[in-house]
Amino acid sequence: MSKQYRVSLKKHEVSLLKELAAEGTASKQGRYARALLLLDKGEFAEYRWTISRVSADLGVSDRTLSHIKERFLTLGIDAALGRDRRHRQPRPSKFGGSIEHAVLKLADTEPPQGYRKWTLRLLAGKVVENGIVQDISHMTVWRILKKKP
Repeated sequence: MSKQYRVSLKKHEVSLLKELAAEGTASKQGRYARALLLLDKGEFAEYRWTISRVSADLGVSDRTLSHIKERFLTLGIDAALGRDRRHRQPRPSKFGGSIEHAVLKLADTEPPQGYRKWTLRLLAGKVVENGIVQDISHMTVWRILKKKP
């Protein structure tokens, strides 16, 4: 059976959630703020609704409401409202500027005999054939060409 979470909002949290629910915030944030207000079982609670009633009223699944409660109690109000994004470092590019330059330079040349123009797959194959990289997908070639001014 899943762990039960009991939401007890403090006075300042209630006022913040009321502001978010009332103003024209993003629909998900406003809906989640209203859900927390309705699920509140603390001393400042006005409603004390059950999960099934909140679910029916707001159009949010029971499981989503359980996740909102869990995130509120473990990670805080910003995480519960979906405002606290995980901060991850961007993945470094496998293909640096020199490889991109080589792909662009190859794309500016005449296509091989028998072809009227370069295709993405043809370019990717030629880049590997020329030993510029060991492996490259046609979509990576597309992203490199897309960056071209």
